[in-house]
Amino acid sequence: MKTRGWGSVLLAYPAAAAVGAALVAAGFAVAGVIVQAINGMTDQILAGLWITPVAFLYAFVVFLVGLAVIGTPVWLLLVRMGRTTRRDAVLAGTGLCVLAGAASIAAVGEPMASWEPWALAASLAVPGAAAGWTLHRVAYGR
Repeated sequence: MKTRGWGSVLLAYPAAAAVGAALVAAGFAVAGVIVQAINGMTDQILAGLWITPVAFLYAFVVFLVGLAVIGTPVWLLLVRMGRTTRRDAVLAGTGLCVLAGAASIAAVGEPMASWEPWALAASLAVPGAAAGWTLHRVAYGR
């Protein structure tokens, strides 16, 4: 399977980063609303949403750098192996995002014996899968 050209490949990176970042930001928004509701601060539900644009910008940069530094070599390896289907892109995005999440959690010194770091790393599977799907869709087309 061939890409639609260098222009499509270059557009695929920010598109995939934007989709992944949007899902991460949506997760932050939902968590913010839930925390406000649990704490009985239903009159300040919208106050829990202040982090959403910041989370999007930060996640966009993280996804874009991750795609460039880690995703590109993996993509090239997959192409060399003849694994260029959308399913392969989704699986690569999922796996790389979960591994990157686990590595970053371990790097800050969080004890990996508890379940919370693993749950956080696993929650990155959906944004990673969506980023992989988007990258493939933009770069290869249908």
